[in-house]
Amino acid sequence: MIIMKPLLLSLLATLLLAQAASAQTFYRWTDEQGVTHYTEEPPKGRDAAEVRTWGRTPSGQQRALEERDQRREQAEAERDATRQQMREAEENQVPRPDPAYCEQLQRNLSTLVNRPVVRMEDPDTGEVITLDAERREQMLAETRDALQACD
Repeated sequence: MIIMKPLLLSLLATLLLAQAASAQTFYRWTDEQGVTHYTEEPPKGRDAAEVRTWGRTPSGQQRALEERDQRREQAEAERDATRQQMREAEENQVPRPDPAYCEQLQRNLSTLVNRPVVRMEDPDTGEVITLDAERREQMLAETRDALQACD
């Protein structure tokens, strides 16, 4: 029994030293969004509380954190791309014409289609002219094209 006592003390001392050697220090801090983080190094320019642990860091923790950060960066890049596409679409959007203009185009189209003889005032000379078939077809095409913006 006397021999067992020093052996038991030696074994106990070895266990305590091994446990102390495996202790790690981490730093707990909170970011601007209120999220609490634990890191092995204290953050620069922030207050951090020292936290001691007994044991090792989980093996995949750092990799998991890096993957999470990559997913966040990718999601932010996708949101930025979507925002940019929306801005470009708004900039390239053709404004809708005035409803009164569209109503006038509808009346013009009805006249060009339904009346056998169409007369109009020549904008250059001010005299009334009768449209020939070629000019009538040209005006029909122009009016229909213009009406597409009204839809």
